[in-house]
Amino acid sequence: VQIKPRLLLGCDGAYSVTREALGRLTSLDFERLYISHGYKELHMPPASDGDFALETPEALHIWPRDEFMMIGLPNGDKSFTCTIFAPMESTEDVPGLLDLKKDNEIKQYFGENFPDVTTVIPDFVEQFQRNPSCRLVSVSAKPWNLDDRILLLGDAAHAMVPFYGQGMNCGFEDVLEFDETLKICGNDLSKAVPRFAQVRRERANACRKLSYGNYIEMRSHTGSKLFLMRKKFEGILNWLFPKTWIPLYKMVTFTRIPYDQVIERSKAQDRILNNLIFTAFFSGSIGMLYGLVQFSGMKRPGFINV
Repeated sequence: VQIKPRLLLGCDGAYSVTREALGRLTSLDFERLYISHGYKELHMPPASDGDFALETPEALHIWPRDEFMMIGLPNGDKSFTCTIFAPMESTEDVPGLLDLKKDNEIKQYFGENFPDVTTVIPDFVEQFQRNPSCRLVSVSAKPWNLDDRILLLGDAAHAMVPFYGQGMNCGFEDVLEFDETLKICGNDLSKAVPRFAQVRRERANACRKLSYGNYIEMRSHTGSKLFLMRKKFEGILNWLFPKTWIPLYKMVTFTRIPYDQVIERSKAQDRILNNLIFTAFFSGSIGMLYGLVQFSGMKRPGFINV
């Protein structure tokens, strides 16, 4: 059976056959990138009383370890799905997921890095050995289309690492934005398909960058008190100016601000926040110095003229 559709939509995932065929019909720049880190999942059962084994079950739990991390997400049955994201192969400082094979190696790894979970996941050694270590892949392609006859959507066009939880959402938004583009173009595919493919590609690539950047933030920065203090300050600014100051995570997850604009807006907010922090620190230092001078009865320095 031979079918000749007016428009073929390739929504067949990171290993897309449609994309492969597109590459034989046009000059397709394509990249499939496996990052050096992968993941392994563990199951944390409910506590003996049937409740969650961790406090604040409504929260995302993160065990940041600079070069790697573990996260815990609550489930409806009061268990947690825990995922270790770490190098697949060992580095000088970090054991690789593929190299942890013996019971004593796994026990030492958890004892040094996640000692608090060994009591709430009693079979962590068996799970670690049984569950696969999986690789993480991202995909980019250019162009997404062949005229107005073939168009890639979703992971076929822009598979990404999972650290913003936006992979599926980004694919759904492809559909929504394509529908909006069709309306703008009066349902003229010859105009809508090329326009969508060009504009949406930039936005999806931005989301790919954001996703990997969030991995660095989660594993390296969330354990820093200064980082957490900065986040609280951002939350205050968002509360004071909810329409003009929106934190990066909130822009990505809870708005439809295009991802490429999110990056530019976040950079601008970072510059403003850095200036505010510097000004507050400088003013506080001058005020403290003045207070010490007043308290000690010393002569004021020439640059303090109050």
